[in-house]
Amino acid sequence: MFLHRNELTRNPTKDATALSNLSAIAPGNNGDVYVISDAKQQIQAIDSDGKLKYRIKQSSNNRGNFSELAVDEQGRVYTINTVLDQYGLYVDSEEIVRYTQEGKFDKQLFMWKGGQTSKRIGQLRALQIKDNLLTFYISKANEVQQKQLSLENGKWTQPFAFKLPPNRFLSEVYGTEPGSIYFTTKRGAIYQVAADGTSKSLYPVAGMEKTRKNFPERLKLDGNGNILFIDRSINALTKLSPDTANPITLLLEEPALSAAAPEAESLELADYSLHADGTIELLLADRLMKQSSNGAVTPSFAQLHFSNQERTQQWLVWGAAAASLLLLAASARLVYIHIMRRRISFFLKQMVVFVPLVTISMVLLSNSIYDGFSGKMEEEMKRELSVLAQSGKYIIDGDRLEKLTSPNDFMSADYQEIKKRMNVLFQHDNSIDRRGLYSTVYKYENGKLYIIADDDDGVNMFKPFPLSEDNLPVVEQGQVMSGSWVDANGQWTYAIAPVYNSKGDIVGIYETGRDLNVLRAENATINQTIFKNITIITVLILLVFMLSSYFLLASLRKLRKSVTDITNGNWDAEVHIRSRDEVADLGEQFNLMVRHIRQYISDITAFSEASFRFVPQQVFKYLGKRGILDVHLGDQVQQNMVVMVTKLRQFYEMSKGLTPKENFNFMNSFLSRFGPLVRKENGLISNYLGAGFMTLFPSRTEDAIKAAIAIRKELLVYNGHRAKVNYIPVEIGIAIHKGPLMLGIIGEETKMESNVISDDVTLTSRLEELSETLGVSILVTRSALESMEAPERFQFRWLGRVHIEGNPDPIELYDVYEGDTEALRSGKDKTKKLFERGIQLYQEGRFFDARETFVEVIKWNRLDKTAKLYFYLCDEYFQRGTAVDWNGTLAVS
Repeated sequence: MFLHRNELTRNPTKDATALSNLSAIAPGNNGDVYVISDAKQQIQAIDSDGKLKYRIKQSSNNRGNFSELAVDEQGRVYTINTVLDQYGLYVDSEEIVRYTQEGKFDKQLFMWKGGQTSKRIGQLRALQIKDNLLTFYISKANEVQQKQLSLENGKWTQPFAFKLPPNRFLSEVYGTEPGSIYFTTKRGAIYQVAADGTSKSLYPVAGMEKTRKNFPERLKLDGNGNILFIDRSINALTKLSPDTANPITLLLEEPALSAAAPEAESLELADYSLHADGTIELLLADRLMKQSSNGAVTPSFAQLHFSNQERTQQWLVWGAAAASLLLLAASARLVYIHIMRRRISFFLKQMVVFVPLVTISMVLLSNSIYDGFSGKMEEEMKRELSVLAQSGKYIIDGDRLEKLTSPNDFMSADYQEIKKRMNVLFQHDNSIDRRGLYSTVYKYENGKLYIIADDDDGVNMFKPFPLSEDNLPVVEQGQVMSGSWVDANGQWTYAIAPVYNSKGDIVGIYETGRDLNVLRAENATINQTIFKNITIITVLILLVFMLSSYFLLASLRKLRKSVTDITNGNWDAEVHIRSRDEVADLGEQFNLMVRHIRQYISDITAFSEASFRFVPQQVFKYLGKRGILDVHLGDQVQQNMVVMVTKLRQFYEMSKGLTPKENFNFMNSFLSRFGPLVRKENGLISNYLGAGFMTLFPSRTEDAIKAAIAIRKELLVYNGHRAKVNYIPVEIGIAIHKGPLMLGIIGEETKMESNVISDDVTLTSRLEELSETLGVSILVTRSALESMEAPERFQFRWLGRVHIEGNPDPIELYDVYEGDTEALRSGKDKTKKLFERGIQLYQEGRFFDARETFVEVIKWNRLDKTAKLYFYLCDEYFQRGTAVDWNGTLAVS
């Protein structure tokens, strides 16, 4: 996101951006053009429809400038990247760099160390591509060397070099083959280089006055061998045909530009490119124009429309920014939920809140200090520049300035004296410490302003400079002015002051200034120092805060530990805090509270244990209550449960021989012996029935069966103990049935108890009474037996359908004899099939056969009371017959 921060300054809904500060142009294939823009900080590839294909940007250190541009047939871009010193004035190095068709960096092709002798413009010139060769020139003191790179095999050659004429200084060079190489000098002349390296003057042509101010720039050749250039003095595109009668032709003048682009920021021609069809692409500071072969000038475009890829990238950047904000918000929410609302250390919560708060505050403080400092630095720089500019008006000799009348005066004695005096302000101890400061001398003549001498080696003598509201007060009123501006060469802060001649007339302007990018880079360095120092201070503050908070919160940690011990069940925990503050007071109150809680828990535990003896804990569970305090009158739940009724037989006769105390002692002893067997199998003793109890089994019928068998087996042991003390044995009857029932709380507000309401409970009680008649110890209904997963694991036999008094429908019953005595269990096991065969015959009404079958059963097991009962009924029905409504059931009264 940081790398694309500039993208966030553009509105993603807009599909175009304005061109600005254009300086060079190169043609491409299919009508594409490539321009250097944004004060030499960017290369833009533009298709024929005015859409931006891609952009190549300078590195973020702002020390490089794109100075020249060329494009090969494959659409690869070649540029001279001029790297300046840290102050943005002297050339540190130059490199020729290639980019792919997509605008991606490919490779560095050539490097030239500048040696910090050139200012702003280096020694590499005329980057050209022709016949699959990359050609450029290296300008030395009095010699120009040509270098070529084969784009096919990547080999370098130096095919040609030529000497400059005496006392001439190179400005530009163009062409690739000897005989067709042309160059311009700083005195505004054009020369042709012959194959032997000699130079021939072509311009100025005969008839031009010696005091001419015409200066050729942007030298190029058309397809007919004519030389084209921009005449900088009149801002006109000019054609030079040396071997003709009228060698100078003005192809394009400023009025035509003004008519075609009245809203242009500036009408100064920055550059142009030639096309094979005779069309000329014209470059102004903020737009592209076209001149057709017939001379008509039409605007191309001043805005670039973004390509779909560019717009997609723009939306992706904004989408990523929005996603980052959402992610930040989500992170803040997660921090709040998962940290601030969690039960974690208060120290960590403090850190989560205060560390970002202090960090953000210190960053804002750093930015505030930097903004204030950088603003004051720029204002202070303008004041210093104003002082320097005001000093310059006394240093620059106005009389010498007046003697300079044309570019032909370049490097004359007067010119060299002015150049020398320009540097006086920057001389300290015989060394020059410019720190990026530049100076420029303008001549004011006939109401026009011209650049005479400049610290930018790329600026030529007598280049017209527009009069504006910023410099008019200087030449008209003698004021000292300061300000900032942006042009195709960079961003500047400056101060200007008048230059006087010996008569006291204003004859020029002295300007001194500095590259704003360099100033801001220095300010950025200072900002880094400020940020570094504030970061150190912030870290120290946070460390002190964290350490102090850690020790101050030690008492809270002790208190938290004690609270945690309490929550973990350590009711003896207490806290000892010696800090003598609010936390210590809280610790004392905590200890007092713990003591009260311990006493309360002791009381409530005793109460709960007592309540459990009256109301089983399982009742609360089934009702969905935590304890007896949550129970209310009318609480109830309906469930399918197994009901087991267990009773002592003939208890009434036995109790007659006992005193009331002995009766209670006997019952308590009996229940305490057999009750645990029920709870062991997850049973709930719902009610005590005098000489027995009713039990509920919510989970499985098997649990009830196992509990009943265990009771029967324990009864044998119990009767053995009774026999040893001459007590008569007791007998227990058990009935098991499964059906729906209501478990709830009945009574009134002052007296409540748990109870079970169900017809099935009543039925189970009657079945227990019937068990004695049938001679069965554990009587089970069919509904209970069928609910078992594996009933075959137990020993049982079918008893047939039995009619229960008060119940309209007969019930199928089973005898679980696994808990009987060994003799009885063995007999029932041997006669099980014969017994069940007899019942089948009985239900079919074959009483004689049934009677004979039961006789056989009784022979094998004389203790089988049920077989005897069926035998007597079969004999009676065989002899006397049955009632009319008999249906095969066993009617027992």
